[in-house]
Amino acid sequence: MKFLVTTSLPSFHVGSKPPTYIHFSHVSSDLSIPLTSPQSVDVWICNGDEVTGYHMDRWLSQASHIPKSMLVQDATNIPRLQEFAKGRVAEIAAFPKREPAISASEWEESILRDAEMLYARARANAASQQASVNGTKGHARKTSVVLVGAGIMNLMTAQLLVDRGYHVRVVDQGPDPRSTQPGDWTCLGVTSGGHNARMFTNTEADNYNEQHSELYQDMQSIFRKSVRDGGWSVKNPKEFSAAEHAWVEAFERVPPWMAATFKKNIHEVNREAGKLWRELINSAPHLFEDVGFHDDIIRLYVESVALDKSVELHKNLGALLKDPSPQEFLTAHPRFRPAAESDHLAGGLIVDGFTVNVHLFVAKLINHITALGGEFVWDCKVEGIQRSPSGEVTALKSQKGNLEADHYVVSPGTTGSALLHGTASENLVQGVLGIWLQIPNLEPQLRNSMKIHRRGHKVEDINVTVAKDQQTGEDILIFGGGYGYVGLDRPAHDSPDLNALYDELEEVARIYFPQAYAAAKKRGPTAMYPGGHRKYCVRPFTPTGLGLFEKIPTAGGGQLIITGGNNTGGFAQAPAIARAVLRSFLGEHDPIHVLFHPDRGKLPPAVTYRSRTPSPSPILGSSSLNGKSQQQTPLKLLLLCSDGPNHRYLRYRLDQAFPGYRCIVEPNAGQIRHLVSKGRTLDAYWQRYHGLRRQLLGHSRQRSAHFDKLIRAGHVSPPPDLVVDTVNCAAVWDAVERWQPEITIVSGTKFIGKKLIARAGLMINLHTGHLPEYKGNHCIFFALYDGQVDKVASTLHQLTSTLDGGDVLDRVFPVVEAGDNEETLYTKCLEMSIDRVVEHVARFAKGERLEFVPQRAQGRTFRHSDRTPGKELWLWWRLNVGGLLSKAGSGKEEAESE
Repeated sequence: MKFLVTTSLPSFHVGSKPPTYIHFSHVSSDLSIPLTSPQSVDVWICNGDEVTGYHMDRWLSQASHIPKSMLVQDATNIPRLQEFAKGRVAEIAAFPKREPAISASEWEESILRDAEMLYARARANAASQQASVNGTKGHARKTSVVLVGAGIMNLMTAQLLVDRGYHVRVVDQGPDPRSTQPGDWTCLGVTSGGHNARMFTNTEADNYNEQHSELYQDMQSIFRKSVRDGGWSVKNPKEFSAAEHAWVEAFERVPPWMAATFKKNIHEVNREAGKLWRELINSAPHLFEDVGFHDDIIRLYVESVALDKSVELHKNLGALLKDPSPQEFLTAHPRFRPAAESDHLAGGLIVDGFTVNVHLFVAKLINHITALGGEFVWDCKVEGIQRSPSGEVTALKSQKGNLEADHYVVSPGTTGSALLHGTASENLVQGVLGIWLQIPNLEPQLRNSMKIHRRGHKVEDINVTVAKDQQTGEDILIFGGGYGYVGLDRPAHDSPDLNALYDELEEVARIYFPQAYAAAKKRGPTAMYPGGHRKYCVRPFTPTGLGLFEKIPTAGGGQLIITGGNNTGGFAQAPAIARAVLRSFLGEHDPIHVLFHPDRGKLPPAVTYRSRTPSPSPILGSSSLNGKSQQQTPLKLLLLCSDGPNHRYLRYRLDQAFPGYRCIVEPNAGQIRHLVSKGRTLDAYWQRYHGLRRQLLGHSRQRSAHFDKLIRAGHVSPPPDLVVDTVNCAAVWDAVERWQPEITIVSGTKFIGKKLIARAGLMINLHTGHLPEYKGNHCIFFALYDGQVDKVASTLHQLTSTLDGGDVLDRVFPVVEAGDNEETLYTKCLEMSIDRVVEHVARFAKGERLEFVPQRAQGRTFRHSDRTPGKELWLWWRLNVGGLLSKAGSGKEEAESE
């Protein structure tokens, strides 16, 4: 998510570290630069007067497949902006009204909240437009739905769908939980693999990104510290993978105002889910019989400040049933007096909520769904999503063959990272485990389930559920709690941080139920851990705390919906998610479609800056200081390029903008000679093959004609300073050492070694391909081959010793038309990247800062040999028979006719 702010928001650019998700630009500066930056501007926060039709067109042409919105201070400008937009902007809205009682910073936060919601709505509405509504209407048969994952969320969804007449098939990689033994818990998911207890409260799902919270302290770095060091990580932070580091960084990037917004959104979903739970309890009471249903929840707090904050929160949520004084509470619950006397209890309250023994409840749901015609497929892993050339879902690939249906609902928990590859939800869900133990419920028995909050302890939140032991029938209390980040792994059985959580949970049982704990301890480990198994369940967390709700269209006119990632609230929010799925199938709106869109909270990583002089201002990006222009010496510029027609055009542009620049040419024929001299004859053969292919198909002639038209008639570039078979040679190193360039443009050379990189100043490579996904050669070809038309692009990035791995300066996206092919799109990308790099170098020459964003994903690297005649024939078929680009052309015509 990226905002461009061209109006005054002082509170958000104080200090030395401006937010990565906001680009502040003064109206007197060149707005076309931030409007076409590599991080596409999603929401333009403006006064309105400064926006011209030219600015609007430049902005909307960059990554045109991404929906964009505007938030306007002067609402009288909105009609003019709508005329400029011509229907291409998702939404243009006015600033929120400023109430007299709120401060300037509070009002500015409300502006950012509105902008973030514009962004979320645009993303969700774009997905809804792509996903057709129930393409099976009018068919005699029932609409079919395949649900992947038999956790509580999908079971509640299946129950609602089957009650509404859908034919459902639930597929799970584990065994039928109704027939498993206690020792089989590791084969099951979170719902059935954990202990036999689940709770609903209005705060059961929550947001943990808060800063300066009265309930959760020092959360900013919580996942970078182990449990034993006061953090939430069971996995050693030094052993985090790149994906796990990225997840933790995403958690840490969420700013306080956004965390507060997400917390409010989560609680809204919780409240709505609570209403749906009550409706189900009343309409289907048989599902809640003999499943250990207990109403109303007791909440205990160790600290008075947390108790007071919780009272306020539950009042606001309408969930507070009783707020007794500490003495009144102890009179009603004398068993907790020893805890209070030892400073382990400040007080308690009674809130709306309930608990069930979830294994019994799940068995009831499965039986109910089966009785209404639903099917279950156990021990079947779903391995991937199969798509058509245009990206629509055609089937799910499983160990037992393809799964086909009108609609799909995928909720794979923490084990489905591979299944979500290529979706917006990819890499968002990682694991944070919770642990379990049980003790006997001795007389006088506890009648209400409980929740204990112990701020700053190893186990901060503990649910205590009234239940019966499934094997013995004994009345027990099930303790569940703890936050232990494991990322994409599972903990070792002897993990010292996992053991520290179990020790802490036992300490909680000892403090609040000393007699029952002593009785369990006396019986031995099987009393607290049935069968001797120390159970844990790995909850699916997202960095934002928000759940997921992603829609992808299917080839048959239906939808594939991805849900999950609801942290500790999968059970609590399940009926609300189920209703959101049903409404999506029916073409109806549900707030969850927007609130849980997977792009919410995706903020840019930290930016690195490059400039000729110390940057004068992180806000305005201006080349002047105190109103006085800074004198700049002529830019020392070097060009490293090959000898293709696009390189002639690049030299022409630099001749006009930076006369006197240095140039070294590495011609195509020289590259082939160098490969042969190094014994790389196969690589030389493939490079020569592709040159001949372009000549035979007329592509070389077409490319020359295209760039010749762009060069002024009669123009002849000065001869290059050096012509070499490889730029990695002593002649080049010595020359560059003498020239000492400040900036070097690279286009079309072979891989550049460290010796030249060390001498060439800031190096910017023109890579024809969308980084980080497509690296190496023929990246436009392979983007089309994959059906990823939105990845047809060129990337300007800092050249480093890692092939196509440097930080990204910019990306350019050509207009894709129905008559295009790989060659025309490649040529468009070449032209656009050349024009763009000249713009950036001009800015650099004036002393302005260039912003570079790190690449995060790994991507794939392609060689000349990867592009075979067979693959070329397949792409030809997709373009000319499969109509891969036909939608791009029709979409453009429709937009122009509106």
